[in-house]
Amino acid sequence: MSLSPWNRRSLLQAGGISLLAGTFPPSVSTSAWGATLRKPRIKSCLVLFQAGGVSQIDTIDMRPQGPVNVRGEFSAIASKVPGMPVCEHLPMLAQQMDKVCVVRSMYHRMLCHNPACYCALSGRDVGESKAVSSQTPATPDDYPNFGSVVSMYRPAVTGLPSFVSLPFLLFNGPAQTPGQNAGLLGSRYDPFLVEKDPSQPGYQIDELQQRDGINARRLAARRRLQQDYNTHQTTLSSTRDSARLNVYYRRALSMLNTPRSRSAFDLAVEDTATRDRYGMNVVGQSTLLGRRLIGAGVPFVVVYSPVKRIEGLSWDTHTENFPKLKNDLLPPADQSLSALLEDMDQRGMLDETLVIWMGEFGRTPRIGYTQSNNTSNQTGRDHHPYCYSIVLAGAGVTPGSYFGASDKDGWYPESSPVHPGDLAATIYDAFGINPKQTIYDTLGRPHQLCEGEVVSGLF
Repeated sequence: MSLSPWNRRSLLQAGGISLLAGTFPPSVSTSAWGATLRKPRIKSCLVLFQAGGVSQIDTIDMRPQGPVNVRGEFSAIASKVPGMPVCEHLPMLAQQMDKVCVVRSMYHRMLCHNPACYCALSGRDVGESKAVSSQTPATPDDYPNFGSVVSMYRPAVTGLPSFVSLPFLLFNGPAQTPGQNAGLLGSRYDPFLVEKDPSQPGYQIDELQQRDGINARRLAARRRLQQDYNTHQTTLSSTRDSARLNVYYRRALSMLNTPRSRSAFDLAVEDTATRDRYGMNVVGQSTLLGRRLIGAGVPFVVVYSPVKRIEGLSWDTHTENFPKLKNDLLPPADQSLSALLEDMDQRGMLDETLVIWMGEFGRTPRIGYTQSNNTSNQTGRDHHPYCYSIVLAGAGVTPGSYFGASDKDGWYPESSPVHPGDLAATIYDAFGINPKQTIYDTLGRPHQLCEGEVVSGLF
């Protein structure tokens, strides 16, 4: 398992300084940006990111009256909300549709996974040459994930990480998918990454377990020793980067010494019925862990699923679209998302938490139609960023509703188009963060935080 960036060994050893130097933003404090903050309407956001691209036509924006090569093999069933049908293989979600808003008019122009994920997770388009590059890599100059921005402006209370992602990192081939980290803000605002399957027996975060004989007093002593060491390293301690490493040390020690922080990651305290309701698989237990982290006070959590690197699953259904959806993809999605909505509603968590269920794009309305650099045969659907659907819940979202609409066969938005940049602006606005403000990269260069516009009436 890999935990980043707060790996205990690297953080509590002075030798880690040389590895982490140069990764912090310039000396502009968040208090200097304080005028751009307003009273937040929400306290937290949980993103359930469906990697690979969900077929909206086969799930939540169906075309039961369309031609056979559009409507596909699945039937639509009535949900708890009249006029909001869903796929027959989403029976549990059908009973929770009174809690969600389906945005049917999302769009962008990124045809391949890495640039599309970057756009979906940061709200930014890449350049024309990279828009169709399947392995566009992550770089330090990328615009940040939504969670990194929230981490900077709305940090968690002491002892908790401000941004957590799990249970894996997205890759497309050898290239790490951009948009998952803090990018130009510096690694100080990267997520606390947990790469481990929480459905496995004995699941725990080893780095958050204190070793035998290492109590709070000994950890404090080690911290003082590290501080003394740095003090005597005149050149090192005089640098701005060295001073900012203290943030890492304080956070690492705070997490190790705070029972609430360790407890937030402990699924063993959940009763068997709750764990079974979410599903005893990596998707279900990762979703439950996301709820626990939000409940503990983590402002932003991203749960990636299905889990291609662990179970060989992906929403990227170029071939055998219908059997893959029916047998592998929809059952855990139906169970986990419906359980989350029901659970959070009963706990009163939806009042101040935004839940987003989304992928990087949708799938082509016409079966077997190819428009990306992949090959789709007559059993699959290709990438389709030009119109797709996402699910929102909580945070003032109008429950049991649609926002926007797709055209007759679902190729393009017919009304109220929403770009991921607009979604980003709307998320920041809900957190009381001015989406048009200036942010600075690690070299002190100014950038506009967001190019999108706040979507009126979305939430």
